[in-house]
Amino acid sequence: MLVLVLALVLAAYGCSDAAGGDGDGSGDGGGGGTVTSGAPGVVLTVFVADEAIATWTVESLRAEVEFVTLTIDGDEQSGPRVLDVLAASGVADWETAEVLGKGEGRSFDVGVTISASDVDEGWLFDVTNRGTLKLAAEGLPRDRWVRDAGEIRIP
Repeated sequence: MLVLVLALVLAAYGCSDAAGGDGDGSGDGGGGGTVTSGAPGVVLTVFVADEAIATWTVESLRAEVEFVTLTIDGDEQSGPRVLDVLAASGVADWETAEVLGKGEGRSFDVGVTISASDVDEGWLFDVTNRGTLKLAAEGLPRDRWVRDAGEIRIP
């Protein structure tokens, strides 16, 4: 366990230096304090007005955002809530967002537009067995779930 914690600290410190951030999680970075687009292990990037404000690895999500397990459409889904990821990324006020990822065959990009008025505590990013994220929510038809979700874009 100590080795895992040490590895997370070193990874966060390394990302902080590489991006020129201070690593304190405030202001310009969210998700560990820095934005490191394309960095190894990054599974999710949050954009506001086309500016990347936070990047997340599965490890940084586990360290900074509460994980929950919900039964959605008859299956257990486990990961961070969408609202918690946005808040931890520094997004306080939003009306709509687009979640982008891959389609069922993983060979084409897909996206779904979500509305702040629709998103509640039942919307989450399930961490898959492959270490990717899947947007799932009760009331969101399964064919609209975004697999391999990699971006949240807020205009």
